[in-house]
Amino acid sequence: MDEALIGAVADARNVALLLRLDDPDLADAARVGLVRDWLALNPRYRDAVLIGPDGTVRAAGEPRRLGTSVAREPWFARARNAEAVVAGAEADAAFTVALALGPPGRSDRLQLRAAPVLFEEIGARVRRALALPADLAFAVTGADGRALAGILAAADDPRPHAAAPTRGGPDLANPGWLVTGYAPVASRPGAAPDGRILGLGLALVFAAGTLGWALGGRAARPLQRLADAPAGSEAPASAVREIAALTGSLHDRVRHADARLDRADTGLDRVRGRLHTFETMSGWTCWEIDPETRQVIWSDPEEAGAPADRAVALTDLAARFEPADHALLDITLRATLAAEGPHDVVLRTCPDADGGAAGARVLVRFLRVTDAAGRTRVHVLSRELGAADDTPSGLNERRRSHVLRRVTDGIVHDFNDVLTVVLANLGVLRRRPGLDPELARLVDTALAGAQRGAALTRRMLSLARGTEEGIGESDLAATVAAFLPFMQGNVLRDAPVIDRVPADLPRVLCSERVLEIALLNVAFHLRDHGLHGFAVGAAEHVSEQPTDLGLPAGRYVHVLLASGRRPPGEPSRAAGTAGIETAARLIAEAGGAWRLLSDGSGEEGFLAEIWLRAAERAAPAEPPAWASALRVLLVESDSLVRASVAEALAELGHRVTQAASGEHALTLLTESDAYDAMIADQSMPVMTGLQLAATVVERHPGIRVILASPHGHLPAAGRRFLQLDKPFRQEDLAALLGAPEARAA
Repeated sequence: MDEALIGAVADARNVALLLRLDDPDLADAARVGLVRDWLALNPRYRDAVLIGPDGTVRAAGEPRRLGTSVAREPWFARARNAEAVVAGAEADAAFTVALALGPPGRSDRLQLRAAPVLFEEIGARVRRALALPADLAFAVTGADGRALAGILAAADDPRPHAAAPTRGGPDLANPGWLVTGYAPVASRPGAAPDGRILGLGLALVFAAGTLGWALGGRAARPLQRLADAPAGSEAPASAVREIAALTGSLHDRVRHADARLDRADTGLDRVRGRLHTFETMSGWTCWEIDPETRQVIWSDPEEAGAPADRAVALTDLAARFEPADHALLDITLRATLAAEGPHDVVLRTCPDADGGAAGARVLVRFLRVTDAAGRTRVHVLSRELGAADDTPSGLNERRRSHVLRRVTDGIVHDFNDVLTVVLANLGVLRRRPGLDPELARLVDTALAGAQRGAALTRRMLSLARGTEEGIGESDLAATVAAFLPFMQGNVLRDAPVIDRVPADLPRVLCSERVLEIALLNVAFHLRDHGLHGFAVGAAEHVSEQPTDLGLPAGRYVHVLLASGRRPPGEPSRAAGTAGIETAARLIAEAGGAWRLLSDGSGEEGFLAEIWLRAAERAAPAEPPAWASALRVLLVESDSLVRASVAEALAELGHRVTQAASGEHALTLLTESDAYDAMIADQSMPVMTGLQLAATVVERHPGIRVILASPHGHLPAAGRRFLQLDKPFRQEDLAALLGAPEARAA
């Protein structure tokens, strides 16, 4: 049954490849014909249905289903956020499997409806493989107890039977089905026995009883003579032999019992060894509480010789903790006995308990279980807490931070996909010849807004991850252009800002995050001092001699920060200088220098200068090693992003083949690997871009691999490939496809 479910998922993927969903030239009417042809070759399936994200049926083997909606069907609601789900029997189907063909909830879904004959084929195959009788019957029961196949037997059915649950598969959750096999009964139930056979059976029973009585009496007579012999008389030799035989038999039984006990002790020692290994590796100590006797049992590895189980009263254990925590221990134990699930409590040890530190905090986890005899036991894990974040609240906080990071990563990924679509289409429009100047100005403004959105996603990701960036390179002009509007709207209260940072400056050796935080602290300083307006300018500076700021000779970018004067009639505010002191420390940590010329507390405005080391300018680009027209394999699960990037690549003169998943890309590569480059999105379902890249490098080493991912999302192993930060512009695509060969992976 598990093989059938896994095979149904694989068949659904094959149908999806057959329907070529990435081909916009293939109409849904043509896909209907493909579905019918496939069903004719696979009679085990009743129907195959292609369903849109909104639940509309796009293609199906049954014409009456075209254009209808399954959005209100229960299975569609369960499958909305799942990769693959299986539903129970319907009127004309044994079961159905629904498979998402992209991100769940945002992509098409393929539903396969298995015919009832599928269960019969499985039963026949099992009988043939195991040489079982033809009248052995199978029944399949759903999670709700309904029969999916076969007939459920009554509770008093005399037939021997065995049941096993299904396990599902790697892409399919366990549906909770139970498969039961019923063996035939040897005789017909209710048939009257033959009288002659019954008489013969009774005669045999009486004969066997008589023979047993005679033999038993003969064997017992020597023992009887020995028992009746007078004191001091010699025992017959036959009685001695009988006693020796009995003694030998008892000795053999004792040896057999000792061997069984030895095996049991060996198994128990093996269990203790595993337990001690778990305690050593995890830091948890395992023990058990018997609620009836209130005894605490644990395995003591310090016992002389082999480890042994030890037991103490629960009151003795409670005495190891602070008296104020005894009530908390009792409450937690009662809650464990009353409700399922683990129950956690933090207890404080008494000073020098077990030689430990005074007042150590111990996390204790209780779980109620039932043993084979039906008795209730409480299993307990405990470990000493070293830091505050090891408390339940600290652990919960870490879990919340992890969830926040995952949610933020998902939001950043989706938002960057939207920005990629905007930038790609605007880039195509901007390159169109003869574009109206007014329209070109609007396009440039929209491009600048999209770039500002990209900077916002990077800040959001950095805030959620809480990562500290080291000294890296950044584009000063792009950082200032993207951050000034944010400061103007949220800090400077719509005061005028002036940006005089040239776009042709070299990159600076300072992370984008440090620059933004330094500018933000300066903005707070200006606001607190009542200064109106803010301006930033920059220029490249080459110093042959050491400067008076203690910086070595070299290339620098000189940044000037200034404010307007205070409005007439407004008095000077008594504000501190914490903001500019923080900015100065940040710049110094990044290897730059800060000089304050005027803090803005007097009649003059604020004026400060920043010196940042300039990165080496890139050498002039050499002519591309390849021809301008490349054959590119674009792998992207989002159809809107895929179409937009394909349009941008085509506008650059490249020939593009689209793939909707990593599996689809590998299928295309088996047909032809005549591609110059492959651009793959990292965050694809089932197979990530990095997994696809590893396979392509091994099988098709001549293809250069480019991984597209939001800034900072790519794992360390992916840095061996060329990277394309989402969102990207058309210029980024052109530069990357003309870059030198990708490094070996």
